[in-house]
Amino acid sequence: MANDPASRRRRRLTGIAQAYRDSQEVMSGALSLAVLIGGGYWLDMKFGTQPLFILSGLVLGCLTAAVALRQLLVRLDNRSRKSKTTETSHSQRDSPA
Repeated sequence: MANDPASRRRRRLTGIAQAYRDSQEVMSGALSLAVLIGGGYWLDMKFGTQPLFILSGLVLGCLTAAVALRQLLVRLDNRSRKSKTTETSHSQRDSPA
């Protein structure tokens, strides 16, 4: 039953949804970095404190991007482990004893 068209479509859509979520996390990390650096630049131009807010934005942006990417890597690692255990259980069940 696992190879019927409905289950194949469900697996394909699940893969697309996972890829969308993964790309969204990468983009949110990059966007947070850009917004914080841009905000730091704007504050520096407004108050005349040239490198202070840009560097602060860079540090905060790198931290938020690192957190987003770490969450992505943890989820990808868990997904990989889950698929390996599923494949192992399927191969043990399908092999003749």
